[in-house]
Amino acid sequence: MHKITGVIAAFAAASFLVACASSPIPKSSASAKPVTSAEKKADKGVAGKLDAEPGWVSNPRSVYSEAQFVSAVGYGSDRESAEKNALGALIAVFGQTVKGETTVSSRYTEAIKSGTVAVTENSDIDRAVKTSFDLETVVGAEIKGVWFDGDKTTYAVAVMDRAKATILYSNLLETNEETITKLIAVPDAERNTLDAYARYDLAAEIGDTNGRFLNVLSVVNPAAAAAKGGTVRKGDELRLECLRIAQNIPIAVNVTNDRDGRVKGAFSSAISSAGFKTGGTDSRYVLDGSLALSEVVLSNNANKFVRYIVDAKLTDTKTGSVLMPYNISGREGHTTIPEAENRALRAAEKKISGDYNKAFRDYLAQLSANK
Repeated sequence: MHKITGVIAAFAAASFLVACASSPIPKSSASAKPVTSAEKKADKGVAGKLDAEPGWVSNPRSVYSEAQFVSAVGYGSDRESAEKNALGALIAVFGQTVKGETTVSSRYTEAIKSGTVAVTENSDIDRAVKTSFDLETVVGAEIKGVWFDGDKTTYAVAVMDRAKATILYSNLLETNEETITKLIAVPDAERNTLDAYARYDLAAEIGDTNGRFLNVLSVVNPAAAAAKGGTVRKGDELRLECLRIAQNIPIAVNVTNDRDGRVKGAFSSAISSAGFKTGGTDSRYVLDGSLALSEVVLSNNANKFVRYIVDAKLTDTKTGSVLMPYNISGREGHTTIPEAENRALRAAEKKISGDYNKAFRDYLAQLSANK
């Protein structure tokens, strides 16, 4: 576990501001946590009055010195939009967008929640990552002040303390690298397994996250980023091992009562699009499925209807365990039974093609979350 002493005590204030986003905006300047002289200066503004425009509105560096902080101003029609705009402007300083690669992913956040990335619950790292995900912004960002101009526009200033961020990001990088090392410690005998794939896939996600963290650190403290750069493994490099593992894990597909191999083809295509090979007679992993078509009689309807049911399960033949059950069903109609069956088959193919790839990827993500 990694604890960081004295790091970013104001994260709770950022969350408080978001929770109060719908509150009425006063005409005076309001600081999220006015405990520093810089923030008091922001509250008083250039004329020394509470309702005067704070200096940070036109020039955030006049209040939050560039040597100590990274800052940006945003504005909007209300407090919530102003804060989001300010956070987006701060992210732009790091060369990204609000929805871009600087924000932490849900999968990385879940890895912290599940304990895969081992940080102390309610620690500075834990709170910082979860807050940044909720606000869709960089880890360590804070809203330091909000001001309404008395007319139509609300302004907000987003700030990152360079010293605090240096400690936070250095610890994040170290924790993540330790997690990657743990994840990819796979015995040779288990190298070409879905478990190993899931481990490397999550390691690659964490590697991507570390790349984003290193990018932020390079702005807040270039020297610290240079020192850490040589120890950070890239997500793309780890992902190459994912692809190698996938290519060495053939998944056999068998479907009983299939029509011209159409259902089998849909499953095979979905598995291939996830990067895995299909086929083989001695594969460790086998997808066994069945297709059932049956006529459905509907009263007061001249058309013919056919119900389709596809049941399938992905099995690990070495352990005998069912890894992933899957089933779909539906009903299609036409003027004749043969055409109704054909429509039912097309519907089953389309649903498998659209659903199974996602379901398979979700299974692998869930598998990696338990590492």
